[in-house]
Amino acid sequence: MMALMTKHKNLASVLLALGIVFGDIGTSPLYAFQTAVNLAGAEHAIGIVSLILWVLVLVVAVKYLFLVTKADYHGEGGVFALLALFFNGRPMPGTGRCVFACLMIFGAALLFGDGAITPAISVLSAVEGLVTINPSWKDGVVPITVAILLALFLCQRFGTGKLGIVFGPVMLVWFLVLGAMGIFQIFRHPEVLMALNPIYGIRFLLASGFAVWPVIGAVVLVVTGSEALYADLGHFGRKPILNAWRWLVFPSLALNYLGQAALVAGNPTEAADTGLFFMMLPSGEARVLLVILATIATIIASQALISGVFSLASQAMDLGYLPRLHVRHTSATERGQIHIPVVNGILGLSCILLVLAFKSSESLAGAYGIAVTSAMAITSYGFVIMSRKRQGMALWKAALLLTGLMILDLPLAGACITKLFDGGFVPLVLAAGVAIIMLTWRKGRDLVHASVGANAMTTEALGQLIARENILRIPGTTVFLARQGSSTMASARVLEQRKRLHALPEKIVLLFLDTDWESPLSEAEIRGIERREGNIWEIHATHGYMVEPDAPRILVLASQKSGGEFDAESSIFIFAQEIILTCQPGQLPRWQRMLFGFLSRNVLPGPNYLAIPPDRLVVFNWMLHLEHFSKRLGCGGAS
Repeated sequence: MMALMTKHKNLASVLLALGIVFGDIGTSPLYAFQTAVNLAGAEHAIGIVSLILWVLVLVVAVKYLFLVTKADYHGEGGVFALLALFFNGRPMPGTGRCVFACLMIFGAALLFGDGAITPAISVLSAVEGLVTINPSWKDGVVPITVAILLALFLCQRFGTGKLGIVFGPVMLVWFLVLGAMGIFQIFRHPEVLMALNPIYGIRFLLASGFAVWPVIGAVVLVVTGSEALYADLGHFGRKPILNAWRWLVFPSLALNYLGQAALVAGNPTEAADTGLFFMMLPSGEARVLLVILATIATIIASQALISGVFSLASQAMDLGYLPRLHVRHTSATERGQIHIPVVNGILGLSCILLVLAFKSSESLAGAYGIAVTSAMAITSYGFVIMSRKRQGMALWKAALLLTGLMILDLPLAGACITKLFDGGFVPLVLAAGVAIIMLTWRKGRDLVHASVGANAMTTEALGQLIARENILRIPGTTVFLARQGSSTMASARVLEQRKRLHALPEKIVLLFLDTDWESPLSEAEIRGIERREGNIWEIHATHGYMVEPDAPRILVLASQKSGGEFDAESSIFIFAQEIILTCQPGQLPRWQRMLFGFLSRNVLPGPNYLAIPPDRLVVFNWMLHLEHFSKRLGCGGAS
């Protein structure tokens, strides 16, 4: 019975992955082969489809599914997972490390930029397909596209799991239809199966010379969803994604691309038809149904990038490269299934503005591909460097692996560079903006922690200091909140209160909270209580990833466990809002200080997140004068 339940669960995960992960790759047959054959000519159809098939095998199957997706950080994928693995979750200073971190950050930012382009062009091209049914709908393309995008982003709050339940069956039908259409055409012209031999693709490359670069730029379209596939790893795990690719996605794509080549080989004049994909079916009602199905599938294709952006934003917050934003966990079994309202709103607004600015998928096509292929190359570099550091890979093996991966990635990225002035600058500008925000937040937080930590101490040393000082103690219990591993920050806040009031509460509680990534629904657990000198209690608690921590409730549990040594019911919680007053020249330029200040003011308020009642909360503005430190600040520090 358990084996049967497990099998059903695995099948359900595969179905969900179809609707979330493979939408972008799965809808490439609509335009990828058509674009490539129009550039190269119908006589090269077999060479082009051979190139497409082996690019799919080498980039998606070998690079991502066989190699890169094995590199996960607590089940999460994407370039931030590589960054976390490289630093073991705690970035450290150093020039080489800083360069690596900056490169990984820019790689993540590129996917943010592509995340705004992909939904816009996917939905726009889908709606434009409706014009083939009724040309009079042309004037309604942009309004309909905006309405669909609005609905798509509003639906994100239901979570990728629930969306997958709706999208998965549709994509299952889509892939089955792709395969069936391909088989129909292959039976008519079986000679196209020669394309399975990679020699035909190689001959095409060698014979075309420099003219092959635009064609490679078109071939890129078949793998544009690969980076999102890795970023979406945390939503379902590696196994369902691998099984979906192996048993359905790749066979269906291969059959369809071969079928399109068979159609062109048998009817070369059809290559100039912009509806090549739809020409695979006879005219009539079947083609109308195909247009409708393709429209729905292309809308779903946007989901892979949207989910990937959510995952990357969550990882950026965990690593300290973005301010703490509200994250809604939408699944009790997969912690990677999340919804971030702020990111969702910004991404949705960006997509709608792009549609209103470019107005057609043809105009947006120039902006498509350059960001994701650059991110793919950065991922390859990050994967090899991380593997060498973490797994002790020999230098010659690392060099050989990096060379092999770059032979795949650099031609694809280089072919897309030609699109730079045709709109390719758009995702690069978006990515640069995101990267600046992340680097500014990280450096600002590093400066704050370095300033505070210069004179901070451990909780044990704090207790000894308070115990030997003759300082006024006010009756009552005060709670200082902190994250695990940041005891010096908690101690610094206690010392700041002493400095301001020239007094301390009679009993001091330092409450350290941490997330248990393996526990979705359980209540908070007290992992340890230690009493220090000076009437200080150090409490360590964990909570499930779906649980919003309830600090007063955790304090009650800790009081009961300690035998009621401190008052949990009427204790006061201290929350420090850090504000930078001055910063030495050279640490942060004026514009960066303004940006960091804006981000700091809009960070998720701790008290709201921790369910602290307003009448038990004291917020003080912690005015910081960031002094110049002789020790160089790198890309690390506490988050």
